[in-house]
Amino acid sequence: MTFAPASSRFPYRHLLLIVLLAAAARALLLASGSVTFHADEAVVALMARHITQGARPVFFYGQAYMGSLDAWAVAFGFQLLGESVQTIRLVQGGLYLLVVATGYLAAWRLSRRPVVAAAAGLALAVPTVNVALYTSATLGGYNELLLLGHLVLLFGYEVSHTHPRSRWRWALLGLCAGVGWWTHGLIVIYALPVAALVVYRTLIRPAAARGAAPLHRAAFMVLALLAFIIGSAPWWVFDIQHNGAAISTFLTNRQSGEFAGIGLPYVPPAQRALGLLLIGLPTLIGLRFPWQADYFLPPVGALVVLVYGLALYRLLRIPDRRIPPPDASQERERQQVSALQPDARALLLGIFALFGLIFIASSFGADPTGRYFLPLALPLGIVLGTLADGFVSAARPDSHGGPEAVDLKAARTSYSMFWLPLILVALVIGYQAAGQIAAVTTPPGFTTQFDPVSHLSNDHDAELIAFLEAHDLYHGYTNYWVAFRLAFLSGERLQYSAALPYKTTLDYNAADNRYPPYAAATAQADRVAYIITNLPELNHRLETAFEQGGITYQRDQIGAFTIYYDFEPHHPAPLKFP
Repeated sequence: MTFAPASSRFPYRHLLLIVLLAAAARALLLASGSVTFHADEAVVALMARHITQGARPVFFYGQAYMGSLDAWAVAFGFQLLGESVQTIRLVQGGLYLLVVATGYLAAWRLSRRPVVAAAAGLALAVPTVNVALYTSATLGGYNELLLLGHLVLLFGYEVSHTHPRSRWRWALLGLCAGVGWWTHGLIVIYALPVAALVVYRTLIRPAAARGAAPLHRAAFMVLALLAFIIGSAPWWVFDIQHNGAAISTFLTNRQSGEFAGIGLPYVPPAQRALGLLLIGLPTLIGLRFPWQADYFLPPVGALVVLVYGLALYRLLRIPDRRIPPPDASQERERQQVSALQPDARALLLGIFALFGLIFIASSFGADPTGRYFLPLALPLGIVLGTLADGFVSAARPDSHGGPEAVDLKAARTSYSMFWLPLILVALVIGYQAAGQIAAVTTPPGFTTQFDPVSHLSNDHDAELIAFLEAHDLYHGYTNYWVAFRLAFLSGERLQYSAALPYKTTLDYNAADNRYPPYAAATAQADRVAYIITNLPELNHRLETAFEQGGITYQRDQIGAFTIYYDFEPHHPAPLKFP
């Protein structure tokens, strides 16, 4: 099993075309107006606004994880282009183009094969609905997670194989991993396999740095470690100042202290494994959309599953090592060529294995809907590229014994096999594009909401804001999905307390009031409103309480929003919910 010749020239034109394709695809998606603006995104926008005013948040408001790097990026966009949802989308679009570019670079570095890099780049440029959703509507740093993860792969492979004495690469490797740790804990999906590879190739089997003494090689690793500490410093400082609140996020299912109530529910490991197979992996390859239970075009999706199955089988069957066959009877084995550079196969398999282990063993597995699967987008694209490259290599004349050995029949076979990888990649990319088109043209569009009750379109936002301001209703009580969206869209003129439930069970989590100043402003207000969405049970409970308290009121309906206001003789105290 050997390597096909690797190209020494970087295909700049391929990269440029793929980035342009990604830009065009993202522009069409955003122009469709199908990506809804929800409260999680509004919280990031509010953090960015506060950063421009001098605030320095470390994590997403109200929790001790998911660093504020994305809010800083959006704040920079606000400074350049003004505060708007469109600016947020442009910032995320620019970050995603960097994700595509660095993904292409990492795929090239791990293979040095244009076909592999192109397939991986195309899979990112026209991604699945899951990847498109969470890289368009920000939830706090998934674009940055992917970007930093790709750089960790790129620099990690370079320092362990091609540039073992490059100080700046070692420093950037540690810095990217550190900033990634602060941004999102899922960076470990990239960082731990890379760290294992670096230790193995630097200390245990230092073939690429044979001329350096062990202490000299260890010094480079210390440099990367120091850079990691610098990059992740906000995380460590916050954790120390808040009695281990940050580390508790990864050690327990829920946070404690001032961040109590934030976290994922406990799900048994067997159920997590089932969710991984039936929900998460189909979402990863585009077979289902994050907000839907149904599968998308199952017959075509089954073909895509088959393609990836063949790709993974080939990856497992053909290791990336230079071991010649012991005798001529293994001629077929001699013709099978690895598309990956040394240790790249082990690195990819390590990423897949680590993800499966973390998903099943940790609280992340409680949510198989899709966003936690984003780190697998590039590795899966590389695996697809190795399958396509395998057919291209088999079609080359020299893979059949040299040009003089190619007869007419072999030439026809080679010609047909050149088309096969194109068909396979086109099938996968076409399926991903079809998924995006279907999501754009079918309600509810692209949404981060999985419960129809909490999904609120943006069709009536402007009308609602105008109504509230016209009636001097700048404060009041509503649910999480309304409060922060109104706050950002109104320039924080509307400051509502997220004190009401949004679930049909009327369960309420006090942690939904993520920004205490809004609740404090409402508590001091002389005039308030209640805004209810899609919950007739809550409407009934409120109206019953008003009647029992002898309170009269006005009621108006704007889209999905029910507004209670003009309370007499006084406004009611907020209801208590379990």
